Amino acid sequence: MERITHYKRGGLSSFGVTAVVVALLLTAVSSSVLVLNLWRLDASRVEVARINTVLKQVADLHEAVRAAETGQRGFLLTGDQRYLATYEQAVPRVWSNLEAAERTVRVPQQVQRLASLRALIESKLDELANTVALHARSQNAALQVVRSDIGQQLMERIDASIHEMRDAGSRILEAQSADERRDAAWSTTVAILSGVLALAAAVLGVFSLVGKRAQTRLFEAEERFRNLATNIQEAFWVSDPRTSTLLYINPAFERIWGLARAALYKNARLWLEAIVPEDRERVRGSYAEHAARGTYDETYRITRPDGALRWIRDRGWPVHDENDKFEYVVGIAEDITQVRQAQDALAALNADLERRVEDRTQALAEVNRELDAFAYSISHDLRAPLRAMQGYADALIEDFGSGLPAEGRHYTQRIAAAATRMEDLIADILAYSRLAKDEVSVRPESLEAVLDQVLADLEPVLTRREAAVRVKRPLPEVQANRVVLRQALNNLITNAVKFVGPGDRPAVSVHAELRSGRVRLWIDDNGIGIASEHQQRIFAPFQRLHGVEAYPGTGIGLAIVRRAVTRMSGACGVESEFGQGSRFWIELRSVEQRA
Repeated sequence: MERITHYKRGGLSSFGVTAVVVALLLTAVSSSVLVLNLWRLDASRVEVARINTVLKQVADLHEAVRAAETGQRGFLLTGDQRYLATYEQAVPRVWSNLEAAERTVRVPQQVQRLASLRALIESKLDELANTVALHARSQNAALQVVRSDIGQQLMERIDASIHEMRDAGSRILEAQSADERRDAAWSTTVAILSGVLALAAAVLGVFSLVGKRAQTRLFEAEERFRNLATNIQEAFWVSDPRTSTLLYINPAFERIWGLARAALYKNARLWLEAIVPEDRERVRGSYAEHAARGTYDETYRITRPDGALRWIRDRGWPVHDENDKFEYVVGIAEDITQVRQAQDALAALNADLERRVEDRTQALAEVNRELDAFAYSISHDLRAPLRAMQGYADALIEDFGSGLPAEGRHYTQRIAAAATRMEDLIADILAYSRLAKDEVSVRPESLEAVLDQVLADLEPVLTRREAAVRVKRPLPEVQANRVVLRQALNNLITNAVKFVGPGDRPAVSVHAELRSGRVRLWIDDNGIGIASEHQQRIFAPFQRLHGVEAYPGTGIGLAIVRRAVTRMSGACGVESEFGQGSRFWIELRSVEQRA
């Protein structure tokens, strides 16, 4: 009473006008903020729908690429035209899905990822088309291209790129959902605080004015508050949980629930009865427990009178008087059906994508089992007759060599040599195959120790060829697999002392250098060199530049080097000029980089 008397003495009219002006300003600010936030929510929902469309298009693109590869491999392995039809039907789908995704995507990072994915897909389809065309001329040549792992590496990069796009899309959707929740919470807070402050300011203004003018101002303030609540797109409600009474609900509540406000005022339990039975008891208990003592926040489903199922997020905050006595609860309920549908669609899309990947993995496992069977056949079924040929040829030379004419002995020796080369070829093919399948784990290894072991193993060959090998020590440690690294170095040193000109003594130089956390090992020789146009293909299987009479070998040695180094996350290459020797190199991670 003393505070009210003081205001009367200080000038009632001035205070009342100020309070009303404040209420108007608060209402204007609240309305502006709400309109802006609603616009942002609509834009966000449109963006969510577009992102889901992009993810669906990328998933379809992934399936089409996998189908094209499966058809191509099935055709190359079996020659069955049904697989070729699968491949030919999948290629147009790849382009259609890729172009649809490019038209839809908008996020700059996703646009860049899609551009990189296009380049990988173009390379992959070129590889598939080339092998199918090559099959018409030579099935073995086409299969050799497949075994080169070029297509597998491209497919792995395509898989990684699509997974990256999917993960990025999921993160964007999560960010959109978080933004929507934050904006909704912010608009709710602004609406409630502004409404309460505007109402409080209006009430103070009414109490400071007199007569009819005070009543008019109070009515106008109440109308402004109702207009504010009416314009909110979310359901705004005021309730007394002690009596289960709805004190106020706005038109949005009526629109979301599909129930008339008059009916809800008459029977406040109608909103609770609309909740699906699986969620109803949880919501009833949470509302009774938290509404009057703390923040009430629940997500549930309702069934509208027209049978439509909607997802609702409902939050409430208790309001107390100046003596901290509970009066009522104010809250906001928003329809989040579109957000939940987007989340469910994304979850279904991820599940479908995982199922498709599992199907493709099983198909690949079947192909690998067939390749294992093929390797077993090579190892056992081919070696037995080869050893018989070699044994009979040796026995013929040993037992009847003196009685054979010179030409007969020559032919017999060539048979034995051919059997030996075939045995070496089978061993190299099996080694190359094992490098593709076996687990290759790396750990710190002394490059110098592995090289010394290789030189010790090759000592008979080096002595016979009168080769000089010079090593610049010390050599650093690298991240490698000792067995695999030993095989790669063995092949490189063997090549260095083998491919020299007639009458030349092999001279080999080995040294290492550090390059940004990696170690590059150089192996220089004084051999016959390699023309620039052949320097890339020599690392592919069965690529020979010379006849076996001049330089014996299987044509797989450098392919084994490349696969061995690649399995250790390294790289290899050559620098050479024809007639000027060669500088082969392999590059592996250094131990210092890992530390």
